Amino acid sequence: MTSTADLVPLKESLIDEAGHALARAFMDDPLCIHMFPDAEERARKTPCHFSGFLRYVHLFGKIWTTSGNPDASAAWLPPGQTEMTGDRVEASGLHLVPDMVGIEAWQRFLEVSDYIDRLHPDEAPEPHWYLPLIGVDTPRQGQGLGSALLRVVLDRADAERVPAYLWTVKAKNVAFYEHHGFRVLTAGTEPTSGVRFWTCRREASRKP
Repeated sequence: MTSTADLVPLKESLIDEAGHALARAFMDDPLCIHMFPDAEERARKTPCHFSGFLRYVHLFGKIWTTSGNPDASAAWLPPGQTEMTGDRVEASGLHLVPDMVGIEAWQRFLEVSDYIDRLHPDEAPEPHWYLPLIGVDTPRQGQGLGSALLRVVLDRADAERVPAYLWTVKAKNVAFYEHHGFRVLTAGTEPTSGVRFWTCRREASRKP
């Protein structure tokens, strides 16, 4: 099984490669399917979508990935930096992504993500680690990479005595996150798209 020792910070030069790996990992993700119902368009356009978010977190957070090829990545925003401000979006180039993926697809993404994100301030009002993106390329799934990517920051959150927060739109992910100490706060459905979602929070471990 993979350990945190096999993980390294993502280099800027590997962001696009990591974006392609995440796109493959998310091909069956309900939100990606909602954005791009056509599978060929989804495969073609989601890499730049993920690369854009990775560039943002590379500037303002922490991205851990597999050493060598970036087959799996987790993008974390640290305590006090979890709000994605307009200035930071522009500085990272994330504001260019809507034109790359198509305005209609971007609006479909926003209708779901904005609806879920409205819960975030109330469910995690204090400083916390936020996980907006984690994924493992399909050939590397089942090797413990997802657990290692969580652990590298959850251990830090425990040391800092701060919680962690995330949301997912895949039902099968819920048990995985619960195994790592998260509990579901809200299980709901975005009304326009019908996309189901779960928000999850993990309290810092008090074990020495």
